[in-house]
Amino acid sequence: MSSTEPASPSPQPSPAAPAADAPKPSWYRRMYLRVEAAASTPHALATMMAVSVVDGSVFPIPPFAVLVPMVLAQPKKWVRYCLLGTLASLVGGLIGYGLGAFVGEGITQLLHIDLDVRVDRFGVSGTVGELLGRNFWVLALLCSILPTPFKIVAIGSGLVSVPLEQFLVASVIGRSVRFFLVGSVVRFFGPTARKWLRV
Repeated sequence: MSSTEPASPSPQPSPAAPAADAPKPSWYRRMYLRVEAAASTPHALATMMAVSVVDGSVFPIPPFAVLVPMVLAQPKKWVRYCLLGTLASLVGGLIGYGLGAFVGEGITQLLHIDLDVRVDRFGVSGTVGELLGRNFWVLALLCSILPTPFKIVAIGSGLVSVPLEQFLVASVIGRSVRFFLVGSVVRFFGPTARKWLRV
């Protein structure tokens, strides 16, 4: 009579190794995501306008973090959103200009604004401070094309005494181009526009 060997016990699954803690996002990233999430709330428009105002003075997050998902959600309202965002941004620019003009060097140190940063793009060469003081049309270029935070342009213009009327003209051009360019690209190209935009 043949005897059957006892089956060897099946190996027990080893306990899963604890998942490595994901790196905690930076404060900037957390704030960006919080602002972006506001686009899906009933207060999206108010949030975008508020961010647009403070974007010209102290806030490090661009208003386009709210504008892009708003236009994706309601593309037919893109012109209204861009117009209101532009107007709010101009108000913020005036606040930033005033901070630069009346507070001076202290505000640039407080907000870590470096006017000695060099810009060498599109045939434009010089530090931000030099460009703002030399030619106000460069200000429009910085506002609309280059990824330069608007608060640097606004506060820097007040600091280096760019004439207020020139600052306003350049800001109207720059912020209008920036808002309507971003809004129109999102409106007509949809979610794929996120790949092309730095917002």
